[in-house]
Amino acid sequence: MKVRQKIAAYATALLALTGALTLAAPQAASAAGIDSCDLSKKVNELRGWDTNGKYNIVVWQESARQHSRFNGIVIQGHATARQCAAVVPETVHYFWVVFRDGEFTRKGDGGYRNWAFFGRWNRNDKYVKFLPR
Repeated sequence: MKVRQKIAAYATALLALTGALTLAAPQAASAAGIDSCDLSKKVNELRGWDTNGKYNIVVWQESARQHSRFNGIVIQGHATARQCAAVVPETVHYFWVVFRDGEFTRKGDGGYRNWAFFGRWNRNDKYVKFLPR
């Protein structure tokens, strides 16, 4: 198990023990189940981890991130999958993070193939500032 995964697992367990986070299912942050055509499905899956409504969530395709800064990360992960509707099948990396506040700037066009997010935010086109919930 990689160091980041161990830290995320430890933080999740600690938050669950303190009652700060109610876990819906331990496999919710696994690499399985990423739908590269609709990243909002992964956002909805991750919302199950935050039944108290305290955190923001972002899921993105690797090439769609220009800049990001996340504070108070609760859990994060990544997966590889075939790019949606690609003429030439290509494996692409996808990332997700559940966090308190921060910012994300998208590179390229929008759409659920490139990014999806949930929480409390202010948006100016490609730039999203996430506020504490």
